[in-house]
Amino acid sequence: MGAPPDPHSLDPFYTALSQASFVLLGLWWVVAQLKYGRGGGDRTRRRHLYGVTLFLLIPGVMGVTALVNPEVALLWRVGFGVMGLVGLFECVLFFTTPGVRTRGSTLLRLFAALLCAPIVVIAAAPTIVDVGLTPREVEAILSSLLLIVGAHMAYFAMTEPDETAGA
Repeated sequence: MGAPPDPHSLDPFYTALSQASFVLLGLWWVVAQLKYGRGGGDRTRRRHLYGVTLFLLIPGVMGVTALVNPEVALLWRVGFGVMGLVGLFECVLFFTTPGVRTRGSTLLRLFAALLCAPIVVIAAAPTIVDVGLTPREVEAILSSLLLIVGAHMAYFAMTEPDETAGA
């Protein structure tokens, strides 16, 4: 018989975050296929669909890397840092590539950038966190907010027929 689970463990949270992220990603792929068909139309629309995909994928990958071995901080730090940079890069591409940008998606990309930046900073320098939470707890909050942003991006992509900007 094993030891009782640690009530302060973040493993159940990161498990749920990863599962929710990958389920939403799978549903998004179905919607993208049904709505846009093969290839998603023109190049800008495909980039846009991929950008939405990233914001459903990023929190899942961060959650999985946080679960690999919580005792080895470097593992989650690398996962969060790389995924945060990917998110920031997608936001830059959204604002610099041609295509139609709706107000909702523009605001969501700004919010995503505001979430990804501290994710990267905390992954690079976790000792800067001084809010009564551990760095992994702060990253948990940021990654869950990022998943909510990704879900909203998918919603706007489903309901805004003219939007084409993105990665």
